[in-house]
Amino acid sequence: MIRETPDKFMLRLPEGLRNRIKEAAERNFRSMNAEIVFHLNRTYAEDETKKVDVTA
Repeated sequence: MIRETPDKFMLRLPEGLRNRIKEAAERNFRSMNAEIVFHLNRTYAEDETKKVDVTA
């Protein structure tokens, strides 16, 4: 069985943003990575619901 490894991505954050993410993650009982992934998923899920069906 082949196990798929998650993608790794280096990211530069504006000053202060890392601390904001860390504080939010602690409030939500998540790791910083999980907090970032949560918000990315939520943002892109919202984008999907806003798409207009041009085939109708």
